[in-house]
Amino acid sequence: MNAMAFYELTYIIRPDVPTTTVDAVAAKMADVVKKHKGKVLKSEQWGLRTLAYSIKKHRKGYYTMMGLSLAGAEAVNDLEYALKVSDDVIRFMTVKVDEVSKEPSAILKAKSRMGEADGSDAVAPMMV
Repeated sequence: MNAMAFYELTYIIRPDVPTTTVDAVAAKMADVVKKHKGKVLKSEQWGLRTLAYSIKKHRKGYYTMMGLSLAGAEAVNDLEYALKVSDDVIRFMTVKVDEVSKEPSAILKAKSRMGEADGSDAVAPMMV
């Protein structure tokens, strides 16, 4: 059996879908990971954010970042294939990393600081 490698997967979902679709895509990605005996170590939903440039005629998108532990290239290929065939996903990127940080990402830290400043509730990462 191959040794487990760590990956960070970030994907963007079309802004015109209901938020339940965002959760459904995350659940589908988790199922693909589990099918290959991998683990979702971290999952963060960054919410609706403005894109730096238009992607498929969209100016905004729902961002999700997942920290994964996977064995082998086949697992990564299946995960990326599932994202490619999904009509809701407009862009994704998978990066191999040395380890998945347990800390919240810089995006969530900034969101948390902004939430403290304006008194709104901050979003916490889901640790699995």
